[in-house]
Amino acid sequence: MNDSPSRIMYFSDAPYFGGAEKYLELLISGLRRDRYVTCVVTRKDVNLGGFAERLGAIGVRVFETSLSGPYDITGYWNFFRMVRRWKPDILHINLAGTYDAQASLVAPVARFAGCRFVVTTEHLAMVETLWKRRTAKRLSALFIQQVISITRSNVPFLTDVHGIKASRVEVIHNGIDIAELDDSTSSGLRAALGLKKSAFVFAVVGSLIERKGHRTLLDAFARLAVAGGAQAALVVVGDGPEKSDLKRRCRQLGLEKRVFFLGHRDDVQRIMQDVDCLVVPSLMEGMPFVILEAMAAYKPVIASRIYGIPEVIVEGETGLLVPPARPKEFSAAMLRMLEHPEQARRMGERGRDRVKEHFARDVMARRVEDVYERLLCSDRS
Repeated sequence: MNDSPSRIMYFSDAPYFGGAEKYLELLISGLRRDRYVTCVVTRKDVNLGGFAERLGAIGVRVFETSLSGPYDITGYWNFFRMVRRWKPDILHINLAGTYDAQASLVAPVARFAGCRFVVTTEHLAMVETLWKRRTAKRLSALFIQQVISITRSNVPFLTDVHGIKASRVEVIHNGIDIAELDDSTSSGLRAALGLKKSAFVFAVVGSLIERKGHRTLLDAFARLAVAGGAQAALVVVGDGPEKSDLKRRCRQLGLEKRVFFLGHRDDVQRIMQDVDCLVVPSLMEGMPFVILEAMAAYKPVIASRIYGIPEVIVEGETGLLVPPARPKEFSAAMLRMLEHPEQARRMGERGRDRVKEHFARDVMARRVEDVYERLLCSDRS
């Protein structure tokens, strides 16, 4: 019997550090190191915000690939040689979604290089795009033994659009490191912004891009101010191409003294200690980590009722769900939180319990390990 650790190679073609890369970092840090040796392959010349350094600190090797697109023959050849040298038992591809076929052919390339199994995690499987990329993904699916979907809502898309057998798809929800969050202290946000202790602070966290729904939230917040939200403030955490337009919209609505744009912040977990409620008005999401982090910090969440979000938030128990792009409904939900702080507090407590039970990092990691072991055992038998 071979008791040596199994070798897992992770592939990420992300151009920046986002939710999918956070998933990968959490997963790897949660694996049992006596059972798995891991490495990560990333693209060259990308800004992953210290991703490689953090992995290196826990003994994970990070390799860079020159692979730049679905038709980069030289890049695929270099990746082929990388797989041959490192000899992984499993290649685990962490893709942003089945629409993103920039490196779809890494699965067949890895198999031809001698890798026995390919696993992929799909984060945004509901997005469609060019037929060429869909075709590439369907071809890639022939070489994949197991697909992990972070939400149940993704599964029909994976099976119906991309032709993946349902028996090869397993839903494993995202998980967070609750102990790390518990070590977070106040960011001093209220004092820095000159907010009274009595102020009810809403927060939105994410890139300032259209699909995050910030315009809906600003319109909702303007309605809230008219409806009696004199004690409410809104902090906007994140940066992006829509920043100037959103600030302009704030001025048009007369909200510039009550809406605070904080830009990109590395202390989001600390900011969560200083707000009262998280709002997620997105038009498209998989399973945002910020929702899990807010719930772990005892905060209620108001969010769009889309895709994987209802799998996390229990309506009326841990937060409120609202149809996307509906300012009136978002405003009503925010007013409910503002006028019923005790109810909001209880939602936060129940949210914390739910995250501990269902969305902890170690729960996620053990379930992914089960996927690996089933594949490896099938090969041994």
